[in-house]
Amino acid sequence: MSESVLLGFSGGVDSFVSALFLREKGYTVYPVFFKLLENVDVEKPKKAAGLLNLALTVVDLTEEFRREVIEYFINYYRRGLTPNPCAVCNREIKLKYLYRLSEELSIPYIATGHYAFVTDENPYGVKLIKRGADIRKEQSYFLSLVERKVFDRLLLPLGGYRKEEVVEIAKNAGFEYRGESQDICFIPGDYKEFLERFIEPKPGKFVLKDGTVLGKHKGLFRYTVGQRKGLGISYGKPLYVVELRPEDNAVVLGSKEEVMRKEIFVWKANWHVPFEKVVEAPNLKVQVRYRSKPVDVDSIECFKNGIYRVKLAAEIEAPAPGQVCAVYSGDLLLGGGEITREGVGEWLGA
Repeated sequence: MSESVLLGFSGGVDSFVSALFLREKGYTVYPVFFKLLENVDVEKPKKAAGLLNLALTVVDLTEEFRREVIEYFINYYRRGLTPNPCAVCNREIKLKYLYRLSEELSIPYIATGHYAFVTDENPYGVKLIKRGADIRKEQSYFLSLVERKVFDRLLLPLGGYRKEEVVEIAKNAGFEYRGESQDICFIPGDYKEFLERFIEPKPGKFVLKDGTVLGKHKGLFRYTVGQRKGLGISYGKPLYVVELRPEDNAVVLGSKEEVMRKEIFVWKANWHVPFEKVVEAPNLKVQVRYRSKPVDVDSIECFKNGIYRVKLAAEIEAPAPGQVCAVYSGDLLLGGGEITREGVGEWLGA
């Protein structure tokens, strides 16, 4: 009797080819579509599953998704933070409920179409995530907040493939490929227009660090740390958003040099191995955005209240509070956390 796997199945090219690969390896595949939005069309994933002669199970998680992801997204922008809905969705919705369902149904494995590896070839004696082969597409970063126990059941069939290869395999199997899906699944257009439905724009001041007022902004949620374009400010040199201050509704502007950082503060840490092993790990790196280049770490220090100071070997541009900081040893993911606001070291006595 073949082993069974519960596959997160969106009906897109990645989950389709994941199902194909798993079946070819001898698994009995049970595709599960998580309905996350009220008006979503379930016929597309049903049709994709049908191409493989698989029956699709639909699980309604609209309420959970609204509470854990959409409200989180809105509240973070309301507080002058930059959220990472994909990383939070993986932790709180997709992998969390796949894992829970697999336990309830006594199915030993779960799988997704993430471009990454699960590996036990590491010094820590547990299954961990490793970067996928396609550097442009690999998605280990988005798994940094997921509980490590999930990896014990997780299969990632696409880790060794490039996106172009996956698309070609899908087409050859009769799949109708219509291009990549949008970045934020619950926002069909401009995210600022979406936020305006929930956050009343509250104009405030553009200021320099010394308090000089340069003009009026149109509401904190319209800006993010590191932003240069769309400020509407005329000045003698290029200006960037250095900080968002909800306490006085100010957007702090400054030079390129003022958004560069050689240390960041992280909290809400989720370690896949004990922290004492993290600080000893070779070739330690952090990544502060999905598309950003990893940067070498000089040291990571933990304070008593669970905040970590990460000292970097080189400056990075505009790490945004609210975003995810993923921590690696080479290509091996060791965990991650949330970047918190500059200045936290001052009240820690750091």
